[in-house]
Order: sequence, then structure tokens, then C-alpha cells
Amino acid sequence: MILTCARTQGVIMARSPGLLATLAVIPLYSLVFFHFLQRHHREDLATSVALTAFTMSLWAHAVFVAAEVVDDDRADATLEPSLLTPGRYLASLIIRIFTTTALALPALFEVVLIGRGVFGLDVTLRGPATALLVVLLLIAGCASAALMVSGLMIKVRGARTLQNSLTYPFYLLGGLILPVTQLPEAFRQLAKVFFLSWGTDLLRDAAAGPVPHLGQRLGVLCALVLLQTLTGVLLLRGVLTSVRSGKAVLHG
Repeated sequence: MILTCARTQGVIMARSPGLLATLAVIPLYSLVFFHFLQRHHREDLATSVALTAFTMSLWAHAVFVAAEVVDDDRADATLEPSLLTPGRYLASLIIRIFTTTALALPALFEVVLIGRGVFGLDVTLRGPATALLVVLLLIAGCASAALMVSGLMIKVRGARTLQNSLTYPFYLLGGLILPVTQLPEAFRQLAKVFFLSWGTDLLRDAAAGPVPHLGQRLGVLCALVLLQTLTGVLLLRGVLTSVRSGKAVLHG
């Protein structure tokens, strides 16, 4: 079933290349970032900037594309028939959302190529194995966020307005725009329970070399991703159940 659902979503994405527009556009922000690095002679930050651009792309792809899987089913008039078997449909949604989110991985290579090929910067991952593991955890975390957004897309009127606000506030909490230590105290506390801030710090440290307290930090990141995934699955299952029972109405 896993391979079938993943293959199905791959075919859908291939037939609708516009769904990959986020991955084509957002990594290009790195052009601006790299330009400022060169102008201010901070080429030493090139790898950190590349990873920041990638993580922004990953998050945006999850909340704007992967989270739209349910809405795409509604547009294709397949959502209501699928609710006749909510258990199987939920499993299918989870697999398709995770598959779609994972398609953001090439954005990492895109920003590395921009940094090296366009600007001649030394963009290097000195701990590639650890960096890859953290990237996979970040993909899982962003996919779990997409699960929660999917539930809102089904049930809540005006959810798209909320969806459009899920970028810069979370970039701040994830330490992608400013270091978390420079945020107000209340936001620093929120960042401590947000997987993206832990993943971002780990990814940057892995790119620089040996990671201090690696096991402990990986454990926290795994726990936060798992907790968010379980929350997303439960939320989405509850929404599908309420819609199927008639307690909630599908909103367009």
C-alpha cells in the first residue's frame, strides 16, 4: 500500500508540475542571501545561508503543497467517495503527504549549486551523514505540520487565509531569520518546543563538523517530530470522522 500511494502521488505531481513551483522559486532567495554575503565579506556563512534557504523551501513546500493533497482530492471530486473508507483514506493521505514533502529534498542540492556555481562560495557539509539524518527528520516534521494544515483545509472556512500566514512567523520560531536567542523571552520558550528550531541548529552544526551533545539533541528532535506527527494524525482522523458522520460540513 505504501508504494502504491507514494507512486500515485508521484504521478499526480508529474502531471501537475505547477505544484513544484515553490521548489523552483523559494531556493532562488539564496541568490539575494549569497549576494549580501559577498558584499559584506562574510563568505564564511555560505553553508549556513544555503541550509537556511533549503529549510525555508522545505517548510513552504509542506504547508503550501503537501497540505493541499486533501484539497486537490476535493477539487477532483474524489474526497467524498474516499470518506466511505476513512481508515484506508487516512493512511493514504499520510503516505501521500509525506511523499510530497520529501520531494523538497532536491532544493538542498539546488541551493548548494547556486552557492558554488553562481557565487563560487565554499558550501560544504563537513558532517554529511549527520546532516542527512537531520534533513530526513526535518522532512518528517514538516510533513507532520502539513497533516495538521490538511485537517484545517477540510473543516475550517477561510483556512487558506490561515495557511498564507504559516511562513515568516514559523521562520522566526525556527531560527531561520534571527537566532532564537535574539527573540523575546516568550518566543524563545515557544521555540524550545518547536522541532524546526532544534533541527535548524543541528543541521548547521552538522555542516560545520562534529556536533556537541549529538545524541541528546537528536533524541529531543525525534521526540518533537514524533509528538507532532501523532498530533497531526489524530487531528486529521478526527476531522475525517466528523465529516463522514455529518457532524462537520466540508468547506470550499
